[in-house]
Amino acid sequence: MEQIKRTYVSKAFDEGYTCVFPNEVVARSYLVDYALHSPKKAILHERALSFDTFRAMFLPHHKKEEPSNSIIRELFVSRLLKDTRYLSYFISQEYPEANSRFSRYVASLLPMLSDAIEEESLSLMPYAMQQDVKGLYHDYVQFLRTHDFFEPNFEKPSLLNAPSLQGETKYCILFADTISDAPSLWRNLGSPSWITLSKTPVLESGSVKLEVFGNFMQELHTTLRRMKKLLEEGVPARDIVIGCASPSTMIPALEQEAWLYDVPLAVSQGKSPLLYPSGRFLSCLKAVYDETFSLESMKSLLLDTGFPWKTQEKQRRLIASAVKYAVVQGALQGPDQWQEQIKDTGLVSWYKEFKNSVRDICTSSDIAGLRRKLNHFQDTYFMETQWKGTEGEDVYSFCLDAMESIKSAMKSCEIISYPGVFSFLLDYLDSKLYVPQQQNEGIKVYAWPMTATLGAPYHFVLSLDHDSSQCIDKPLALLPQTVEGDSRREIDTTEANLRSAMLGGSRVFLSCHTSRYEGEMLPPSFFVEQDLLCTGREGLDEISDPFEGENLLWAGLRKTAKATGRQQHWFDSALKTVLRPRVDDFTRKPIPLSFIPSLKKEVDGVTVLPVSSTSLDLFLKCPYAWACKYLYKAIQMDFQVPSIDHRIIGSFLHSIYEVFFSKIKYFDPLKKDAYHQLLLEIFDAQMEAYFGKHGPNPPTRSWLESEYRATCTLIIDEEEALFSDCLSLHFEKSLSYTSDTYFLYGRIDRIVHLDFPHGKRYAVIDYKKGDAPYTKIGDPLPSYQLPVYRMLVGKELGGDVVNASYYSVKKGKYSVIWDEKDTTIMQFCDEELEKRLFEIVHLINEGHLEATPSKEHCKECIYRQVCRRRYATR
Repeated sequence: MEQIKRTYVSKAFDEGYTCVFPNEVVARSYLVDYALHSPKKAILHERALSFDTFRAMFLPHHKKEEPSNSIIRELFVSRLLKDTRYLSYFISQEYPEANSRFSRYVASLLPMLSDAIEEESLSLMPYAMQQDVKGLYHDYVQFLRTHDFFEPNFEKPSLLNAPSLQGETKYCILFADTISDAPSLWRNLGSPSWITLSKTPVLESGSVKLEVFGNFMQELHTTLRRMKKLLEEGVPARDIVIGCASPSTMIPALEQEAWLYDVPLAVSQGKSPLLYPSGRFLSCLKAVYDETFSLESMKSLLLDTGFPWKTQEKQRRLIASAVKYAVVQGALQGPDQWQEQIKDTGLVSWYKEFKNSVRDICTSSDIAGLRRKLNHFQDTYFMETQWKGTEGEDVYSFCLDAMESIKSAMKSCEIISYPGVFSFLLDYLDSKLYVPQQQNEGIKVYAWPMTATLGAPYHFVLSLDHDSSQCIDKPLALLPQTVEGDSRREIDTTEANLRSAMLGGSRVFLSCHTSRYEGEMLPPSFFVEQDLLCTGREGLDEISDPFEGENLLWAGLRKTAKATGRQQHWFDSALKTVLRPRVDDFTRKPIPLSFIPSLKKEVDGVTVLPVSSTSLDLFLKCPYAWACKYLYKAIQMDFQVPSIDHRIIGSFLHSIYEVFFSKIKYFDPLKKDAYHQLLLEIFDAQMEAYFGKHGPNPPTRSWLESEYRATCTLIIDEEEALFSDCLSLHFEKSLSYTSDTYFLYGRIDRIVHLDFPHGKRYAVIDYKKGDAPYTKIGDPLPSYQLPVYRMLVGKELGGDVVNASYYSVKKGKYSVIWDEKDTTIMQFCDEELEKRLFEIVHLINEGHLEATPSKEHCKECIYRQVCRRRYATR
């Protein structure tokens, strides 16, 4: 059974026919197969042709005219859409601004017009559509004649175009039932006796079934297990062929999984050049322009390491500044947020030049100007070699060839300028496929139905569901969907291709899946009607899968499968890294004492350890997290601009209260109404100072005003209850104290003098945009912030902090942590702080900065990625 296709083809060769195959891949395959396995051991390569090559022999030969192509068709349509008075069906007259969006669709209709213009076809269309089709055909034909073009799809094959071929050579069109145009070609040529149509051999029913999987990953893994087993048994990769009925979805996943399983693939189908770095560079430029220099589009372009930048240092600084100053959007013309909000004049100057360069590229109107501006951009921002020596070199050459094709087409169409030619180029590139010149060795992968007629010893066809497996030629696809049946002239070769693929018996593996991200799929009706569905085959025990075997090994069970080369490499690497104790792993052992001097500073001639309430709280939570921040200087970078930047809002609210209390000094309860009005005025002034007249953006500005404008005045009643007739003495006050071993410092939001001018009783206040972190003192202390403030005020101002409070802007109320009557609490805080300061200095001097992992400490720790303790391998 495996020899059916070989016998079928060999018989035609032996009978002296020049064989015509469905495509070039099949033709070359059978030529090689015949030379290797036939008794003659040789054959002329002219004895095998693809059907397209054979059909072209009978088409008219043009000496002067050039063939029309997709570029020329779109150029014609773009000119046509400037005057759409007679187009009422394909173009909406009510929305002329949308015409450009229909250009590609209208251009795709042009090759069908010769069939659509026939009376039989016109009668199936609405009257408005008839008029549009007639008008398009008339104008297109006139355009072709004027510019010396011809439309290849309008050409009809005839023996008159190849008189020398008649009777000299016998031709046999093999697998003719899988080629939609084969019967019509034979009829158009007058049914010559020297051309034979040979249908695919018939296979007895039931020998090959379609295997149905639940999802595409199950299908891929099963297929890869089979192929890996074949390779391990010594089957050469050239004897295995994969067909894929849904290449856009399946091939990327197949390539990734095959890489994991050490199964070499050679994918013959190309990818869009825009998916390669040099093509992606062009699309990123256009995205920056289309999105008016938005932060996200700028990050996609400027931070892409696949582009040969001279240096990315300035780009990273620009993006970091944009995040810092909440830049979200730019503008095509004039100043924008990038220029107004970023403070670094050097970065702003760089951005202006960059913006002008991108704008010039995207507004080019001819290819020569576009090439010139692209070269200027790359000379300015790329390294000297640019794409040379990178994987994008050949793809960029492909893109340049596309530019030359557009330039040549514009010249032939007598079009001097084309507004938005850069967009036109990207659309054209997106419709093309780039096939690398140097193919990798491995199992060949083709799109369905190219492999249906191949005679490979082992043939796999994936994703063969109902929709993906269909092979239907639609010469009148422009007809309305209401037209059904034979009137559409559709030629369905699906069943013939499926039957051809089934030839090969046990060495053919047809499969599909019923579920993937795009939705649910059904098997082809052919297999359902023939009762040729199955859900599994023998010999597919998952225990032979190397990745299932790895899971069993980790579970302590016996070895069941041989490791892949990838797994061996990963494990060898892990033995040298994560599975091996590191010399510099200080999460489990003390740091070298030589590191300790870098943690200290000299103050007034004394070398001491700097300590703040923030660093003290962090050390007590986890010494290694403290080391990451203060020893290793690890900085958490954020390249996302949140729609609401809570840090800036907190600073904004702090500034309101700072300005307010610095103006009123003493709080007089009799002036509450005036205070209320003053606070609202300060709110409006600080809003403009922080965000400008219209920033950060209209929705956020409205939210800020509704959320905080009235709420910020609630402090007046709270102030009356706690601090009437008291003086707000200091704002954002930085205080410090130096002992023999540590340097304690902090900045207090507000210090209130409770008995000015003669007393020394103070209150310290810390503003919180949200809730207060805690409302009462416990053991252990929830935070050392307020005790540190109490100590600093006592040491620096010589006073006693008898009131420590948090003020929640969200709730509009004070949370008093202690007041004058809580002497026990104040004494406890003082003692705990002294004890903790001594402890932290002692531990650091001894080098003890080991991690203290726990569920509570680790769950939100920003240093988990560098810590090798509890959460390191999750």
